[in-house]
Amino acid sequence: MLTIPLYIILFLYLAFLSIFFIFSLINFYHIVMSASFTLASFFMSFFVFAMTILTIYFTAQLLTGVNWQIPIIVLDLDWLSRVFGIHNSF
Repeated sequence: MLTIPLYIILFLYLAFLSIFFIFSLINFYHIVMSASFTLASFFMSFFVFAMTILTIYFTAQLLTGVNWQIPIIVLDLDWLSRVFGIHNSF
């Protein structure tokens, strides 16, 4: 049986958040350097920033009660042997 701990998914989520943060910084830098301070760019930047903060907040609220030590079964050879009718002679 091949298992991985649940916190591996949390590490993947944190990697995604760090990449998203880097792209957000690049976007803000582009707005500042191109001097495109318009009302539309302000509203869109504010909307994206607000949705990002709300998403991170609600994600943190949902993940507080999770036991991160629970293993995830990736591959269970016993299940495969039952499906295909293969019996182990061990």
